[in-house]
Amino acid sequence: MKKYFYAIIIFLAGFLSCRQDNEQTGIIRKGNIVYDFTFAELAVKYLESDDSTYLQRIAELEATEHILNHAKFFNYNVPKNSKIELVTYLLSPANEKKEILDDFKRNLRYAKNNIAKIDLAQKVCLQYLPDSFHYSSNLFFTFGYDLGVVYGKNASVNLAHSYYLKNTNEIKYYSIHELHHAGFVMLKNNIMPSLDITNYKEMTQLIEYLTHLEGMGTFVPLDIRKKENAMNIDKDYIALQDSGLMKEYEKEFFDIYFHFKNNPDSLITEEDWAKLSILSDKKRLWYRVGASMAQTIDKNLGRKKLVSLISEPSGNFINTYLMIKDK
Repeated sequence: MKKYFYAIIIFLAGFLSCRQDNEQTGIIRKGNIVYDFTFAELAVKYLESDDSTYLQRIAELEATEHILNHAKFFNYNVPKNSKIELVTYLLSPANEKKEILDDFKRNLRYAKNNIAKIDLAQKVCLQYLPDSFHYSSNLFFTFGYDLGVVYGKNASVNLAHSYYLKNTNEIKYYSIHELHHAGFVMLKNNIMPSLDITNYKEMTQLIEYLTHLEGMGTFVPLDIRKKENAMNIDKDYIALQDSGLMKEYEKEFFDIYFHFKNNPDSLITEEDWAKLSILSDKKRLWYRVGASMAQTIDKNLGRKKLVSLISEPSGNFINTYLMIKDK
C-alpha cells in the first residue's frame, strides 16, 4: 500500500510541476490547441530588465520561427537573415517599447483570461470548420509583428499592436480570425498562395484564395461580435453594416477579379499590382466582400455547405456566391 501511496505522490508532484512549468513558460493547452504566451512573457522580462539574454531566448522560440517563416514567405520589410536580428528589431527601440509596457501587460492578462483559459478561439472556430476537423496548432501571442498572421497550421497575434492597445477586446475577435486561418490552411493541405507570380491566371488564383481565407476569417467572429455589441469599432464590420457601401465594394471587387480571370494569359504589370493593393490594403475588399460572400452562402445554403468549400479550390467559393446572387 505504501508503494502505491508514494507512486501517487510522485505522480501528483510531477503533474503539479508540469502545470507550474507550463504557467511559467506561458503555455496553456486546450485539446488540440496550444495557446503560447512565451514570446510575450519573455518580451516583458526583457523590457523590465534590459537583459539582452532574454532576446536570445525569444529568438529560440517556435513563435519566432513562425514569424520569420511568414516574413520570408511574404517578403515583409523586417530583418530576415536571422531570428536574433528579427527579435531585436521587433523590440527596438527599447525605451519606446517600455512606454506601452503597462498596456501590453494588460493585453497579455486579457488574452490569457478571456481567450486561452476558456478556449474561446477554438470553440468558436470549430463551429465554422468541418465536423471531422481537428486542430494541431499553436496560437502564439507575440510583440511587434503585424496585427496577426498565419503561416502553415499556426497563427499569431501581436498584443503590442496599436489597435489592440486602444481596443483590448479586439484581441478576442482577431484571435478567432487568425486561428480560423490556421484551420483553413490545414484544410488546404498547408498550401499558401505565393506572390511569385507572372500572369493573370496566377493572379486570379491568388485573389480567389485570399478572398476565401480573409472572407471566412472576417465572417467567423461576426455572430459573437453581434452578441457582444462589438460591430462599431472595427472598420471591416462598420462597412459590412452599410448595404450601399457594400454594393459599391462588391462591384469594384468583381471588376478587378474579372479583369484578371477573363484574360488568363496576360502578363502582370505594375498597374496590376496596384489593383491588388485595393483588395488588401486600401479598401480591404477581400476581407469585406469575402465576408459578405460567406454570410450569403451560410444564410442560403447552410453552414455545412460553407465549411465544405474550404477544402475545395477557392474559385468554388466565389462561384457558389455568384450562383446564389444570380438567382
